Amino acid sequence: MYKAISNNQFNKKIVIVTGELSGEIHACHVVKKISESLNIEFSGIGSKMLEEAGVHIIHDYRNISLTGINEIFPKLKHIWTAFRRIKNHLKHIKPSLVILVDFPGFNMRVAKMAKKYGIPVLYFIPPQIWAWRQGRIKTIKKFVDKVICILPFEKKLYDAYGIDATYVGHPFANNVKPLLTKEEFIDKTAIKSKTPIITLMPGSRNNEIVKHMPILIKTIERIASHFSEPAILLPLAEGIDQKTVEAFNVGNVHIYYLKGLAYEALSYCDIAIIASGSATMEAAILGAPTIVIYKISKISYIIAKLLVKSKYISLPNIIAGKEVFPEFIQNLDPEKIAEKTLYMLNNGNDRINKELIKIRTELDNMDSYELTKNTIIDFLKQTYGTIS
Repeated sequence: MYKAISNNQFNKKIVIVTGELSGEIHACHVVKKISESLNIEFSGIGSKMLEEAGVHIIHDYRNISLTGINEIFPKLKHIWTAFRRIKNHLKHIKPSLVILVDFPGFNMRVAKMAKKYGIPVLYFIPPQIWAWRQGRIKTIKKFVDKVICILPFEKKLYDAYGIDATYVGHPFANNVKPLLTKEEFIDKTAIKSKTPIITLMPGSRNNEIVKHMPILIKTIERIASHFSEPAILLPLAEGIDQKTVEAFNVGNVHIYYLKGLAYEALSYCDIAIIASGSATMEAAILGAPTIVIYKISKISYIIAKLLVKSKYISLPNIIAGKEVFPEFIQNLDPEKIAEKTLYMLNNGNDRINKELIKIRTELDNMDSYELTKNTIIDFLKQTYGTIS
C-alpha cells in the first residue's frame, strides 16, 4: 500500500527526466504505455526520440550526458542551465508526478527539487547502489517515494532499508529481438559467405567513440589478418554520425556501418567487442559471445576505483557473479584484445552460451513496460484517489 503524499488534485501533468540514450529508450516505452491508458501532458528532459513519443522537451540531454567524473567540468555550464530549467519548470507547472529514469548524478538533485515543491517522485531504473555510492540509499529514502527496479537483486536491497520498491523484470528480456532472419540480414548487408562475423560497438556517446575507436581499429587490424574475408559490422548508435566513426579508420579496414540493425548484428555475429553499457545486456539477451571494453579519463578511473564496490563493470557479469564476458578496462591493449578474440573464435563458446542462458532465466520473461505502467498508475491512484 502506498502512502498518500499529496492532498492536491491530480492535474494530468507528468515530468520525465532522462540523461542518455538507453534511459531515453526505456522512457519512450513507458510514456507510450501510460498514454494508452491515461490522457497525460508529458514534459521533461530528453531528445528528439522522447519528443516524438509525445513529451514536450524543455532541455536536450545530449549536452549534459556524462561518462566520467572529470567530464563534468567542460559541461558545467550546460548542466547548470539544465538544472535551472527543470527547477523553474517544476515550480511553474507543479506536475502530479516526476519520473526519473537512470542518470543518477543529475536525477538525485532533481528528486530533491521535486520534494521541495511537494511533488511525488518515482525512480525507474534507480542508482546502482549495489555497485558504488551506497550512501545514496539514505537520500533515495528521503526524496524518492517509489522505486521501480529492473534487476532481480535490487528489490531486496531497497526492502532492507524500508524503501517502497517493485521489481518489473529487465525490459531487454522481453523486448530485445531481431526483426530480420539471419538469411534476410546477410542478404541486406551483402556479407554472404564472409566469415567470421565480428560486431563492434564503441559506445553511444561521442567521447566514447573518441576513446574506443582507435583501439578497436588496431584490434580489428590484427584479427582481420588471420582470416581471408571477415565481416566487420559496426551498428551506429542513435545520434552518432557515420563520418565521425569513419574518421578513426586510418588503416581503411573494411567495415560495414549499419543503421537500425544492432540487434541483428548481435544475434548473428560470431563474436562482439562492445563498450560497457546497455549493449552488453543486449548481447547477453541475444546470445552474442562478447568481449567488454571501456576507457575513461585517468582521474575518473582513479576515483571510480576508490568508490566502486563491484568486481565487474558489465551487467551480465554482475548478474552472474562471475566473468562470463571477458573485460578489458582502462588499459586497452589491442594485441591482448585481439588474442582473446581469436581464442574465443577458434575454441568455441559453449561455456559462455550456457551462462547466458542462466542470465536470461534470471531476468525473467516479464512485460516490464506494462508492469511499469501499472505500477505508476497504481501509485497515482493511491496518491490522488481519482485520476481519470
